[in-house]
Amino acid sequence: MKEEIVYSKSSLVKSKIAEYTINPYLGCMCGCRYCYASMIMQRFHHKNDIWGEFVDIRINTPENVQRELKNKRSADIYISSMTDCYQPLEEKYKITRRTLINILNLENSLFGSKFSVTIQTKSSLILRDVDILTQFKNLTVGFTITTLDEGISRIFEPKASVPSERLRALSILNKHSIKTYAFFGPILPTISDSSEQLISIIEAIQETGVKEIIFDKLNYFPFVKGLKELANELGLVGAFSKADDPEHVQTLKNRILDLKEQFKEINFRIVF
Repeated sequence: MKEEIVYSKSSLVKSKIAEYTINPYLGCMCGCRYCYASMIMQRFHHKNDIWGEFVDIRINTPENVQRELKNKRSADIYISSMTDCYQPLEEKYKITRRTLINILNLENSLFGSKFSVTIQTKSSLILRDVDILTQFKNLTVGFTITTLDEGISRIFEPKASVPSERLRALSILNKHSIKTYAFFGPILPTISDSSEQLISIIEAIQETGVKEIIFDKLNYFPFVKGLKELANELGLVGAFSKADDPEHVQTLKNRILDLKEQFKEINFRIVF
């Protein structure tokens, strides 16, 4: 594991996902085999390194964010788009925790400020920061759920929290009245895309108290290092290569829509 401390000139990045994104780390220990961020890393950074085996710790992120937000009265912030802000190294460096503290302090000190924060993660480590999260006026936490099978999760998401830990974390966050959602994606062909598989995962999410599920399909990038090889190992090249086929996409969308009546208390958002 290559671990390097780096300094960034800026930490707030304009984005289509939200007004700003913050990525406290470059690279990600979770090493998810389907992650599009790995493709970007291979093109622009760490070209010869294996995704999941390097992380740059952007050590001055909290100070950058404090400086860059101090003259703003509102900001829509998404943490994180290119990494998991609660990956295992966060336990050691606390970059995300210190960043959140600085945002919260600014919100409390700047009269009339309105900071909207969304955190996306696969890690139950976020529970460490419940004391901070509960103080925000407008904060949402999203957990990615791709499967309920721990073995499959370990194959596709090697160092992320196992699904049961993520579901437990969602339950705890909801009990603390923290707004949450589940990101059910990527929906993996033959692994989580049948009606029966969809129902079992949605039911497990519903039990946590989540009121919104965002659904996304697999975007099959065979040139993402390791994904095609993994699909080949699992005998899923044919299934995965059809993930972007319009007929498959529409069939999957229809399966999800057919379940809306069964899960009336949950808001379904399909983003593909």
